[in-house]
Parts: sequence; structure tokens; C-alpha cells
Amino acid sequence: MSRFIDVDDSIVEIFLNTLEERFPSLIQLKIKLIFDTKKRVKQGKICLACVELANDKIKYFSKDDIATEGYDVVIIFDRKAWELANESDRKRIMSHELRHILINEKGEVKLIPHDVSDFVIEQKLNKDDIEWASRLVTLVTDIYEQEKEMGKHQKKEKK
Repeated sequence: MSRFIDVDDSIVEIFLNTLEERFPSLIQLKIKLIFDTKKRVKQGKICLACVELANDKIKYFSKDDIATEGYDVVIIFDRKAWELANESDRKRIMSHELRHILINEKGEVKLIPHDVSDFVIEQKLNKDDIEWASRLVTLVTDIYEQEKEMGKHQKKEKK
């Protein structure tokens, strides 16, 4: 099985709704959504999702019926995190990742880092559950740890 797999239609629906409601300026972009089936860690923390600009090689390999010139941006979701997230958290993850994408005055696609004040908007949007990300990271981390322990026990049983 490949590490990266395509998302299902339910994710595409959340993506399109979020794009239309909050990020209409990004509708012109070709954005590829994929799952990562392995744990990703950044700065010692589970990465629930990340966004990457597509370089020329990725654009070439990502050409399809939707993006005949290839995709501009790739959003990668931790599959386990997505499966464990409730509907509200899924929308929050999607909105957070889309918030990173910017089209500048020259029409170039850029990524905004976390420390930009634009993320204050996301905090306001999530004021009903400001700890949502920490809660989900803890849950996903616990599940990955449990699976790791189960794998160790299975290896011992085989010996």
C-alpha cells in the first residue's frame, strides 16, 4: 500500500464548502487533497495536516482530468487524525490549512507561516472550542502510541 492515498468525496465536499464560504479568492487554484497513512511529526508534535506548494516535478506528475497542467497546491491530511476528528474539527483543519495559502498581487501562490496575524481569524472562528487542536493531537498521539505498543507485543508473540 502506498503511503499517500486519495481522499474520499466527503472530504472534497468539506473542502469545497470551506473554500466557497471562507476562501473564494482561492477557487481559481488547483488544490490536490491526499491522505498520509503514516505519522508525521513536526517540532515534536503530530502534524494533523500540512500544505505544500507544488514544484514543477509535482505539477508534472499530478496532471489529471481536473488539473491538466498539474496542481498548484497539495494539502496532506493525517488519515488517522481525519478519521478520529468530528465534523467540526474536520472543518477547522480544512480552514486552517487553506488559511496558509495566499495569492499575492503578482498572482503568485505563496504560503503564509503560522506566526502571521491572519491566524487570529481562525482563533476567533474557533472561540467555542479553542482547545480543539490540542485535544485532537493528544487523541491521535495516544492512538499511534497504542498501535506502536501493540506492534511490539505482536513481535514478541511471534518469537
